[in-house]
Amino acid sequence: MNLYWVETADHDEDWFVVARSERRAARFHEKAEGYERGDAFASLVVPIPRSLEAPEGWPSDQILEAVGARLHRLETPRVVEIEGRRFVEGYLEHEIRERLDDRFEARGQGRPNQTKRLSVQ
Repeated sequence: MNLYWVETADHDEDWFVVARSERRAARFHEKAEGYERGDAFASLVVPIPRSLEAPEGWPSDQILEAVGARLHRLETPRVVEIEGRRFVEGYLEHEIRERLDDRFEARGQGRPNQTKRLSVQ
């Protein structure tokens, strides 16, 4: 198994995938995130040591750390560094949480997703 970085043209859901090949990583990402076939592109990051059990799919933080990843930011969008390369998670989930928090805050209910306001009103 290998660790791949998978991205799409919109970069909304870019993230790592554990798979046997680039093609399988891209297809997994497309299916899991609702993209059309051929929308995702996968590139090899590192091989996963045979001693690690890493099922095909999204890697756990433990798998990332086991292959030498430094987790610089754990909240969305996550930032990971592996072998001097920096990877930033797609922003769609973060944007959704931020907009929800804006609505909650406008109703006087705080920011339950704990996102930060971009500007003070």
